[in-house]
Amino acid sequence: MKKLIATALVATAAAAFAVPSENTYHAVTNDLYQGNYSNVYELAQQRLAANTNDLVAAVIMETYDLRFSSFAAISNSILRVMRASEAATLPAYTNMYWRFYRDNYNWYLNEYLPQQSEARRQSEMYKAYKIHVPMSCAPTLETFWNNNLW
Repeated sequence: MKKLIATALVATAAAAFAVPSENTYHAVTNDLYQGNYSNVYELAQQRLAANTNDLVAAVIMETYDLRFSSFAAISNSILRVMRASEAATLPAYTNMYWRFYRDNYNWYLNEYLPQQSEARRQSEMYKAYKIHVPMSCAPTLETFWNNNLW
């Protein structure tokens, strides 16, 4: 019985994520805007399990971690995005990354995070639960969408 339930769950999950990329993009952006963060987290985890260099999933996971996770998780997510970004070949994204994001990520990792305490992070996490707030990664996800990376 347990095997049957497990098989049904795996099949359902596979069917849920085997939708056209347009639906995935709109679902993710809508979920982030509406505050359905667990859906976004699960999608990013599944995509990263399939491909650890999935740039779309890395950016989604970084957005989630910046809102809800510990400093250690944030550092790991930023490093994953940086690693995937340096291997990216899409000019529309690599121009943004090299001109804006790379320096910001380095500053955040090397200057901001070391000065913060985990207690401070925990006290500020309540802000992350606000809904209907524009996503910090919206321009990046839109660039991916416009260049068929979903």
